[in-house]
This record gives sequence, C-alpha cells and structure tokens, in this order.
Amino acid sequence: MVDPKQRLKKPSGSKKPLRRGFTLYLCHNLDYDDVADALNRSGIRFKRHREFFAGNTPDTKLLPKVGQHRWILVTFDQKQRTRAIENQLIKSYKIRQFVFTSGQIGNVGEILVKASATMRNICKRREGPFVYSISSSGNVKERRLG
Repeated sequence: MVDPKQRLKKPSGSKKPLRRGFTLYLCHNLDYDDVADALNRSGIRFKRHREFFAGNTPDTKLLPKVGQHRWILVTFDQKQRTRAIENQLIKSYKIRQFVFTSGQIGNVGEILVKASATMRNICKRREGPFVYSISSSGNVKERRLG
C-alpha cells in the first residue's frame, strides 16, 4: 500500500523553473552615470546597454538578449510595443518592460528607485510578456501590448 503523503507530492518534473532575480536593463536612451549611481546607492541590480552593445543597437538584437537573460527592460521607447517586429519579439521572449511616459521626465534614477518596489512586485506576480509605463511621479500603469 502507498503512503498517502507520497501520493500528494508533485512529480519533480512538474516544478516551474525558478525566475531569475530582479535585474534592470538600462536601454541606450537612459544609460547614464547618474541613473546607474542612483540604482547602485539603492542596491538595485542593473545591466547597462554599453556593457553589451555600442550606441543605438537595433531592437531586433537587443530584445532577444534581454529576454534570454530575463532582465527587465527599462526604456524611453514608447513605440516598441506597437511596431510589428518588436511586438512579436516582446511576446516571443516574454520581455518584461517598463517605459517612461516622457523624455522630459526629470531625475530618472530617483524615479526608478521610487518605482522599484512596485516594479518588483509586478515582476514577481507576472511572468511576461508585459509593458508598464512609469510616470514622472513614479506611478506605474499597465499598457496594452500591441
């Protein structure tokens, strides 16, 4: 006879893979030292665009790299989610993306630090793909993906 506790256990192959931690990827359009300094002071992990690519790299190269590493993309590019190729890549690679609502937003580093708790909670709850906007006040709001 089988022990009842044994029957309740899930087979080892049914476990979901663990998600990697909360690591932001700073897109080329906000890869600045003052942003990096603010994130460092707050203990927020991040990767800088310049560590992997030179200048303005096409999204067709950037998005797969971000998705494969499960980084969280932070950008000013609000149109990525609406362009057909980028939209498909966001979906295929399950990109988790946060977009600033304006290029004239103020101190990006401080805003990211302020919004980071909300961003982290969203990333814990949701696998991706998704796109959220970040306002100048640090409010985070879901955007429709394509």
